[in-house]
Amino acid sequence: MANPRQRNKARSSKSTKPSLAAKRRMHHKLRKPPTLSGPEVLQSGWDKHKTVFQNYKALGLLPSLPLPTASGSRSYRTRLTLPPGAIGSASGPVDNVNGLGGAVFSGFGQIIRDEEGNVVDIIIPEEQEQDQTPPEQEADDAEEGEERNRVEAQTDVVRSLEQLAASSVPVKRHSSTSERTWLQDLVRAHGSNYEAMARDHKLNVWQKTQGEIKRMVNKAGGVDKLTR
Repeated sequence: MANPRQRNKARSSKSTKPSLAAKRRMHHKLRKPPTLSGPEVLQSGWDKHKTVFQNYKALGLLPSLPLPTASGSRSYRTRLTLPPGAIGSASGPVDNVNGLGGAVFSGFGQIIRDEEGNVVDIIIPEEQEQDQTPPEQEADDAEEGEERNRVEAQTDVVRSLEQLAASSVPVKRHSSTSERTWLQDLVRAHGSNYEAMARDHKLNVWQKTQGEIKRMVNKAGGVDKLTR
């Protein structure tokens, strides 16, 4: 516990020691930025003296957020558009959250207040009818949308990254020895009944779900390979 003299020394401007704020600034300057992990073409084109937004703009990459136009700094405020799930607002004074006005998003409600701030009504939008589009057609539509939204590469870095992504192959995963032994015990006891495997409190010590066990068995080669 510090005595009063030490407290006065810490508050005094005559002290030659740096203040707490100065110490924080010193430690912040000494903090090294994290190393960039990625392809060599990206590491060679990355400028550590620029911000992330500035590097993205120089390399011709598209971030998940829109690039600032008036400034290259990350602190520049950008205006984001409303998501497609937003529904029109109702009449009357409503809560304004984050500048979204009275927009009601699907799955949420809308609170209407009077001039004094009292809640007078709560509007919950009706659930929209589920789209009956088959999964195969949805996948085809998603691929067509990706083709339409494809942006042509403008820099050599982006072209090199696209070639690298096109030449990549999926990594084959293998089960560990202990995991394989555990799966063999489950298969010997229940065969291909994954629901019974998930309900087996004695063997399913990690409380894996039916889907998790099925994926682990498929990764290990299937039921036939585990019974050999």
